[in-house]
Amino acid sequence: MRRRALLAALVALAAAREAHACASCGSGGDEPMVLYPNEHEKFYLGLARTAGFQNVDRDGALSTAGGPSRKETATFAFGHAFSPRTFATLAAPFTRNVLGDDQRTAFADPSLAARHTVVMPSLAEPLIPQVQLGLGYKYGQATSIHDSRLLKTQLDVFGNGFSEAKAAADVWYGQTAVKFGAAHAVLVPLARRFAGSTYAPGLGQRTTASVSYAWPGMVKTTGGANREARAPLRIDGDEQPDSAQVNNALFLTGEWMVSPLDTARVSFARQAAFARNRNTARSNAVSFAYMKSI
Repeated sequence: MRRRALLAALVALAAAREAHACASCGSGGDEPMVLYPNEHEKFYLGLARTAGFQNVDRDGALSTAGGPSRKETATFAFGHAFSPRTFATLAAPFTRNVLGDDQRTAFADPSLAARHTVVMPSLAEPLIPQVQLGLGYKYGQATSIHDSRLLKTQLDVFGNGFSEAKAAADVWYGQTAVKFGAAHAVLVPLARRFAGSTYAPGLGQRTTASVSYAWPGMVKTTGGANREARAPLRIDGDEQPDSAQVNNALFLTGEWMVSPLDTARVSFARQAAFARNRNTARSNAVSFAYMKSI
C-alpha cells in the first residue's frame, strides 16, 4: 500500500511539473536553487570544486594563472514560495582557496533572487512557452583583489568587490520530448571606492541557451551555453582601455528526483570554453547538490 501511494505521488508530481512549469529551465544552472509551483519551501546544499585556472588576456590568449590552484565551495540556500507563480531564494556560499599546502576560508558574496512566472505552460497549448521574469542582488562583502593583503597568492580573494543588481527574463518550451530554453540577464554592478578612487565596473549582459531531456526514472539532463559580456571599467570616471570582458561557457547538468521531496544534482561547467574570450579566466568546475522541499 505504501509503495502504491509513493508511486502515485511520484507520478502526480512528475505530471504537475511537466504540465505547469519548470523551475528556471531556460537559464540552466545560473541560480543555485529554484522552486517548482507545487513547492512551498526548499533547502539546498551544494558542494563545488573549481580548478584548472588559466588567465585569458585582452587578446584572448591563455596564460598560466596566478592565485589559488583550486577553489572549494559549499553553498547553503533557502527558498520560499509566495504563490505557485512567485518565489524568492537566499544563497550564502562559503569558499576555501587552496594553493599547495596553504589555504584560506571565508564567506563569499551572498545573493538574493526572486522570480515570477508571467506565462504558465499548458498541455493543451504546447507551443506556448513558460515565461519568467526575475530580479536579483548580490552583496559584494567578500575580500577582492582591490583590498587583498596577499597579492602574491591571492588566497584571501573571495569576490570581485562589487555589489550587483540583476534583471532577467527566462523562456522555456517544455511540452515536447526535447525541451528548449533561453534566458537573458542584465547585470548592473554598483560603483565602489578603493584607495581613494571610485571604481565603476561596466554594465554586463548574460545570454543562456539550454536543451533538456527527461529520461525514465525521474532523471533529467540539461546542457547549454552562456555568453557573458561586460563593458569597460571606469576609474574616477575615466574608461580603462582594453578592460571589456567576454566569457563563453558550457555546462551540463544531471538531476535525479530521489523522492517527491528530495532531488540530487551533479553538474559540470567550463568557463571560457569556446570562441573568443577576453579579460577572464578559464576553469573547470564539478558540483554536487542535494535539495529538500517542504
